[in-house]
Amino acid sequence: MVVELEYNKDYHLQIVGIYYTGNGKYLSRLPPKTILELRPEPDNKYDSYAVSVWHQDHKLGYIPKTRNKPFFDALVKDTFDITCLLGCYIPSSRKTNYRSNRRYKFQPERADITIHTFSSQIEWRPAIFYPEDTMAY
Repeated sequence: MVVELEYNKDYHLQIVGIYYTGNGKYLSRLPPKTILELRPEPDNKYDSYAVSVWHQDHKLGYIPKTRNKPFFDALVKDTFDITCLLGCYIPSSRKTNYRSNRRYKFQPERADITIHTFSSQIEWRPAIFYPEDTMAY
């Protein structure tokens, strides 16, 4: 579980709730490394720290509830610049011949994402140039 985000770090998560948004087919057509947008949803009735994942005007799903609070805080407070990239999409096992000895044989559709945090703030340092002895003037 992520407690606090760090600068210049990658976080690997999965998008949850794809089935409920109804955008699984749209998501399956997106190529890997597609840039996605994260949006905080403070008015979400199921989770006050909900962070939804979007591509253009299509809500694809959410960051899992167990890991969304640090991302929600970073988006609301604007402490980090965040880039989110789509990894691979794995369709549901509902339409496949999925066989297992486990009690539950259904595997929901999912999509892997990578979230990279960085700072756009540039630290200003004066540049000092020392001319070399061998330079021609």
